[in-house]
Amino acid sequence: MDNSFYHVSERTIERVAEVAAAAVPGCRTIDAKLAGLAGRSFPRINARLDQATGTVAVDTEIATSYPAPVAAITDAVRATIIAHIRTLVGLDVSRVKVTVANVETLPDTGRVTWDQVAEHEAFVIPTPIEVSPTHVEHPTTKPLQQLAPVKARSLVDDMRDVVVPAPIEVDHPGQPDPVHAASVAAPEPVRTFSPEVPEPQRLAAIHTSQTEARVPFPPEPIRPWAPQANGVIPRHPQLPPLQTLKPVDIKRFAQPRDVPMPNRAPLKEITVNRPPLKPIVVEPAPRAPFSSAPAPRPVIVPKAPAPKPLKQITIEPVVKYYDRSR
Repeated sequence: MDNSFYHVSERTIERVAEVAAAAVPGCRTIDAKLAGLAGRSFPRINARLDQATGTVAVDTEIATSYPAPVAAITDAVRATIIAHIRTLVGLDVSRVKVTVANVETLPDTGRVTWDQVAEHEAFVIPTPIEVSPTHVEHPTTKPLQQLAPVKARSLVDDMRDVVVPAPIEVDHPGQPDPVHAASVAAPEPVRTFSPEVPEPQRLAAIHTSQTEARVPFPPEPIRPWAPQANGVIPRHPQLPPLQTLKPVDIKRFAQPRDVPMPNRAPLKEITVNRPPLKPIVVEPAPRAPFSSAPAPRPVIVPKAPAPKPLKQITIEPVVKYYDRSR
């Protein structure tokens, strides 16, 4: 590692650890948008970088499939994250905490076995970046050319004389005659007179008469009376005697006459060519012979395989400290 300065953000380390955890068999990748309203995305990485010591601590939350060897998956996730951060970032990992926060049930065809987890390679081989050298092209300029003389034309040649109109004569109005005040006759003085006030009259006494109360008299009782109907004399209508019927003579004003009909055209003979009829023979359909019912198939009883002895599992501890002297 050279002496040049570079800066690595915690977000970059979290992205490297997220890709490393998702590469382990049995570790599920869940999008928060597809997990529902209150769903969470997995794997979730939280990295804390110590600038003084050059180490990083990683907290990881993953979602695994079930059934699957969860303990082996967590160990593989831890080893893969450490290897990816050391190789791609160049920092030492002080601690990796792996928490299984969610489990998804998969069908039997998608089950993850212990052999698949054990065959997973935790180390990563970075691909070198190939940069093609930039070909510098030198610009080619044209040689300097002599300046061509520029002929300028003065604008004085375009100027023309302007005809100024004669000054306008201003009419001076004459002064009006002075106004003389006319004398006005003074009105006659107004004579004052005192109005005649009538003598005060004495008050006369007013006598009021008592009002007599009127007591209404009860109305006389109504005597019922029975209406009398006039006698109706029925009348029998009399019809005149029947008269004998007289014969009526009807005179015809228009006499019937023979009306000649136009001659009808003779009928034409029409010949229709019909194709000859073809005889149709209906043959009876052959009937399939009745076959006997198929024989029942024998019932196959599945046999379970013989149990095999368990395999020995060897867990190699993850190297926690990294020697920077190498």
